[in-house]
Amino acid sequence: MIKTVSKVLAVGALCLGVAACSTIDGLQPTDSGVTVEVRNKTYNEVWKSSVSAMSSGLAIVEINKSAGVIKSEAPAGMATWGEVIGLFVTPVSQSADSYSIRIVSKKRSTYQITGQDWAPSIAARIQADLDSE
Repeated sequence: MIKTVSKVLAVGALCLGVAACSTIDGLQPTDSGVTVEVRNKTYNEVWKSSVSAMSSGLAIVEINKSAGVIKSEAPAGMATWGEVIGLFVTPVSQSADSYSIRIVSKKRSTYQITGQDWAPSIAARIQADLDSE
């Protein structure tokens, strides 16, 4: 009886732990984050700046220029389990008047106390690179 209860509790704890994790696949442009508006630039300029910002101190794990999506991860450290970061460019068009860049940053675990919100620094890099507001 005690073994059965222990197994059930162990499985329950594992399920809670997995459910509380943020993954690359879970990042969505509708998540809370930072938005950068860019005008008078081409899609290629916006994309090049976005790739540069998302690879500075981060590892790109998914990149799709035709969909306007870049996803990166920050490594785990002494006091953090790491973070996952998504960047979403809209519209995905070579001839748009303006582009919206949505940057979403999440800690790997909802129980993680430490960690960095990467969205503001990535947005600042893109703004500085493109001289946008």
